Amino acid sequence: MTASVPTIRVYYLPLTFPCGPNSGCCGPIGQTEEEIQSYVAALRRELGQVEVQIIDASMVSQLDNQRDAAVLRLLRSFGANALPIFALDGEVVSMGGPPSVEGLVELFKHKLFAPK
Repeated sequence: MTASVPTIRVYYLPLTFPCGPNSGCCGPIGQTEEEIQSYVAALRRELGQVEVQIIDASMVSQLDNQRDAAVLRLLRSFGANALPIFALDGEVVSMGGPPSVEGLVELFKHKLFAPK
């Protein structure tokens, strides 16, 4: 029997400008592609054998009610302010932010490598 590889899911909202670029009424919401890719690269580099999946949370209808239950609850409660959300095998490890890359890696190291 082979050990399963931990799965980290990164839920994000693509960067949008709800009131249009340079609008005075509100700012942009969401994350840039570069921001998400920097998190993914650091997690893969620092944690070794993990699977990292990137999930566009703007497609709420495509989220799985069982697999993504905790994320769906957070999105219903906090909306876009909950994003980005980082989950390890279904358990939310970090939400909102954006978190620092170093802090995020430390959270996952603690979850993955702490004595049980």
